[in-house]
Amino acid sequence: MAQSADDIRRTIDLLWHGDRRSPRPGPRQRTSLAEVVRTAIGLADAQGLAKLSMRLLAAEVGLRPMSLYTYVPNREVLLALMVDAVATEDEAIASDRGLREVLRAIASQYRREVVRHPWLLDVPAWRPVPGPGSSARYESQLAALTTAAEIDGRTWGDVDLDAVIASLRAFAVGSARSRVDRDVTYADSGMTDAQWWEVAGPSLAEAMPAGRYPISSRVGSTVGELFAGPGNVDHAYEFGLARLVDGIIRE
Repeated sequence: MAQSADDIRRTIDLLWHGDRRSPRPGPRQRTSLAEVVRTAIGLADAQGLAKLSMRLLAAEVGLRPMSLYTYVPNREVLLALMVDAVATEDEAIASDRGLREVLRAIASQYRREVVRHPWLLDVPAWRPVPGPGSSARYESQLAALTTAAEIDGRTWGDVDLDAVIASLRAFAVGSARSRVDRDVTYADSGMTDAQWWEVAGPSLAEAMPAGRYPISSRVGSTVGELFAGPGNVDHAYEFGLARLVDGIIRE
């Protein structure tokens, strides 16, 4: 998401001050910046980010394309507004929860967000412009994490606090990508994992040279029989998160 200096300034202004255009004479405005952003999120949820164009969005909110640009100057700024808007869907994490539960709650926020809005995976996550939505969530995460850590008898410096959240987010988003890929595969193939394994399992057993891959064959067969498929993304998430949280707490 390449942004010019003007884009960055405009993004910050729209994020924090909204639509401050002076009322113009003539017919009343037919929509609002908030409605434009909500509609864009709905389109991206339904069709993916690649199909979200300013022309499509304009038609959806009942505007001509050039009129849409009076609300948001370009697609890059729109994406920044969309990313911040979906961050408001998370409730604040209670500060009286134990440290382990706070860590799990932070990871869950990011995983649920991506599963609800898979298009986030197509938005560069580096150097985002903080808005009120993402800032409120980050503040809540830091407050809960700081309080829970103090109750647990530990003190993390500011850099470590940020690194804890960044590590949880990286793991959660990676897991969410696998979950999204699974859901897309289900939709595209029309087959469940169990149905896929009924075909792939016996065929693989016949095609793979006997004894060539003894360990992977054993592990793959065990996993396939247990989950009736090539794996289970939710099991992998819970397994990995438990170990990540253990490691953070023992640090």
